[in-house]
Amino acid sequence: MKILVFSDSHGYNMGMAYAVERETPDAVLHLGDHADDARELERAYPGLAVIRVRGNNDFNPDVPLFAVTIFGGVRMYLTHGHRERVYGGSCEMVAQRAREEGCALAFFGHTHRPQVERTGGVLVCNPGSISLPRGGPASYGRLTVKDGQASLLEILDEDGGLLLREKPIGR
Repeated sequence: MKILVFSDSHGYNMGMAYAVERETPDAVLHLGDHADDARELERAYPGLAVIRVRGNNDFNPDVPLFAVTIFGGVRMYLTHGHRERVYGGSCEMVAQRAREEGCALAFFGHTHRPQVERTGGVLVCNPGSISLPRGGPASYGRLTVKDGQASLLEILDEDGGLLLREKPIGR
């Protein structure tokens, strides 16, 4: 199973659409700041599972601030990160909340900078921003799930070029 992870699209849907066309994922996770962009993906790709959370620039109360989702037997915590104080690259609170929810894998956005870090038994990932990157190229995440485990996590530039790879992940 292939899952694409986007954050901070800020109205730039083309980067996400190109990635979905190129990658043909089974699911998409959108970590906020223009969560409505994820709704556009749902409309364009009706068979695609799309999970989204609200960022600090999203105001639709029907979109949750965080979510716990399970794909292929892998339980994941999703948040934008602004409420977990990820400023300056600290992802400790994201990891703590993931542990509280029984997740060994967590995704956040907000900083517009890609980051992968193991903290307190949780693999925490920020895929960067698909539209307004800071300090590098536009980017997104690709998670591969096999046999009930997250087997590979990659950060890719908007053209699909590999920026970072993390494996094995485990449950």
